[in-house]
Amino acid sequence: MTQHTTDLKYQIERILNWEPSSHWRPRDFVQLSDRIHTYTHQRIDALELQVFWQTSEAPSPDLLNALACFADYTDWDDFYERNSYGTVDVEDGVALTHPPMWEIPIKWVIAICWFSVIASVIVAILLVCKR
Repeated sequence: MTQHTTDLKYQIERILNWEPSSHWRPRDFVQLSDRIHTYTHQRIDALELQVFWQTSEAPSPDLLNALACFADYTDWDDFYERNSYGTVDVEDGVALTHPPMWEIPIKWVIAICWFSVIASVIVAILLVCKR
C-alpha cells in the first residue's frame, strides 16, 4: 500500500469522524458506500471498500477516483499531486533552531506528583510535632 492511499484513508476517516476503521463492520462500509454515492454520484461496492481498508490489495482506479472526489479533490491524480511530499536537502553544519524535545512518560509525572504530596504531608507532620 502506498503512502498516498494511506493518506487518502486517513483523510476520509477524519471526514467521517467515526470510530477507528479497525472497528468498522460490514454495515459501516455499506453506509460509506451510500455516502460516497450521495456525494459523488459514483457507486462503489461496499465489499470493495472493505477490501481496500482492510488489506494491502491494489485498489481500482475507479475506487481511488471516487474516494478522492469524496474527500473534495477532483480525482485521484489531483489528490496525488496535492499530497505529494518533496525531499529536503540538509546541508552539513546546519544547526537546529531549538533543542530536541524530551517527552516525559505520564507514569513518571504521576509518580512525581504522588511523591510531592507524600513529602508535603511528612513536612507538615514534622512542623506540627516541633511546636
